[in-house]
Amino acid sequence: MSKDLTLHLDEFGHSALARFARGPGETEDALVRTAALYYLSERDSGRPSWRVPRFSTEQAAPGRRVQLDDDTWSALDVEAARQGVSADTLAVHALMFFLADIDSGRIGGRLELSLEDED
Repeated sequence: MSKDLTLHLDEFGHSALARFARGPGETEDALVRTAALYYLSERDSGRPSWRVPRFSTEQAAPGRRVQLDDDTWSALDVEAARQGVSADTLAVHALMFFLADIDSGRIGGRLELSLEDED
């Protein structure tokens, strides 16, 4: 079973989502799922950018439908309720948080540390 989300993305968000979902076997649904799980895993990081900004509201930007598995959607929905935003809004924030960490190299650094821990 899966749940639908509507991501209201600006032009940058739409192009970033399309660009990162172009890899072999990648889909926009998979990218948003990965972004949501990454975002949720950072909950206790203490990063100021983790919470959805208070000025963030539902936007009139065009919507893009994606599907998440039940477990990921439920975890996102619980956190969205905790922050007082919709699951759609939190999914957009999670996606931007994830893409920013890819761009900054932060994810590469975390992956490198994970691989070193396995040795």
